[in-house]
Amino acid sequence: MRGLPHAGLVLALLAGISAVQAQMPGPNLAPPPTLPADAPQQTALITAAPETVDDRIAFNSSERWLIPTFYERVRDKQKRAARNKKYDRVLPAGLTADPAKGDRLPMTVLSALDRLPGPLLRELPPARPETDRVLVGKNILMVSTASGEVLDILPGILY
Repeated sequence: MRGLPHAGLVLALLAGISAVQAQMPGPNLAPPPTLPADAPQQTALITAAPETVDDRIAFNSSERWLIPTFYERVRDKQKRAARNKKYDRVLPAGLTADPAKGDRLPMTVLSALDRLPGPLLRELPPARPETDRVLVGKNILMVSTASGEVLDILPGILY
């Protein structure tokens, strides 16, 4: 007969909890807020389509972290070895300015660009289909191998 008072207590608690839940509206049950009739409507903000980043054509978060971290380690080793000697990063022949996102690189320039080093490639996830990651000046670009279009940029990674 000892378990009987505890069972009654549990039933009373369950009944009390369900009564409280019945009185509380859920997150989707509350009516939407209404605007007064004379309030100005901001249709420009509402009708604008949200920008979505296509994961296939941009550096993902792991690449955005791994690439700068790798080059920081390389830079630290070079500082100890060369006593702060800096190497000039010049643009390859055929480019007069740093390319911007959406620019198209000539195929002759694209084939001559340096790729990322092997140790870094082993740390990174595999490249997306029909894209390549290349070094241009102080930047790292993701380019389309078919069209030469610059899809994404990591600026100022190299010094």
